[in-house]
Amino acid sequence: MSGLPGLKFISSLKHKKYRRLHNLFVAEGEKMVDDLLKSSLHTEAVYATGQWFAERDIEPDGGKHDQVEAGSRWLVGKDKVPGGTESEVRGKAFRSGCPFYRITEKELQRISSLTTPNKVLALVRIPSYSEDHEKMKNSLTLILDRIRDPGNLGTLVRSADWFGVDTLVLSEDSAEMTSPKTVQSTMGSLFRIRYHYVHLPSFLASPRFSGVPVYGASSGGSSVWSHPLSKAGFLVLGNESQGISPEVEKLVTHKIGIPRGRPRGQTESLNIAAAGSIIMAEFSRRMFDGT
Repeated sequence: MSGLPGLKFISSLKHKKYRRLHNLFVAEGEKMVDDLLKSSLHTEAVYATGQWFAERDIEPDGGKHDQVEAGSRWLVGKDKVPGGTESEVRGKAFRSGCPFYRITEKELQRISSLTTPNKVLALVRIPSYSEDHEKMKNSLTLILDRIRDPGNLGTLVRSADWFGVDTLVLSEDSAEMTSPKTVQSTMGSLFRIRYHYVHLPSFLASPRFSGVPVYGASSGGSSVWSHPLSKAGFLVLGNESQGISPEVEKLVTHKIGIPRGRPRGQTESLNIAAAGSIIMAEFSRRMFDGT
């Protein structure tokens, strides 16, 4: 890669093998990186074009350089954190000691997973979260059973964030949360939720969750508009084509579904991300309305 080993390393993270090996993933785009720098996740480094730095009024420490190999580490000093809409981003960067590197647009194109790269990308440490069982028992938790499509997973993360569901539990064979397509589909919501990959039947059958209602999305379930819903519980969404697995379905205590519209719709089924978003919206409405 034209003598830029740092950029070659970033490019390798497009592959799951290397993300796992180095415990890193890539976040791309202005909104994504701004949200990342405001979050609690550990940012290893930020690589951006000069325009990104100029728009945020970030100055280099000790001169300007065009390439990573030239030693162009950008540091945000305490005296360079003025007020304004981007001050929180600059402040977070200073507190974390995150290194900033200026690269050219051509270099960004080489390492980006996007068709049209957007000024900046960041290396992020893959987080590891402890399971907060008490919180799970007292709030709505989204359970994803064999969700294989990264776009669907990312959309569900984004919807969960919107409706205040901040914990997701996924089967071990669900799509990877830190793949480029999943990350991009979350539009920054990934940095505000917690997630765990587990063996779902064992997780749901655990005595610690005894008495917690388990709602399963099913085409043959009771209407979500009228079925009693609690403020706390597990909402299970199944595989895009096969639905909830038999092992998990045995543990579902309430089957709920979304009625077709009138006149009767002809579509065979809803996309799982759309269905999950609608059901989460109804849980949210009931919680705020107190019904």
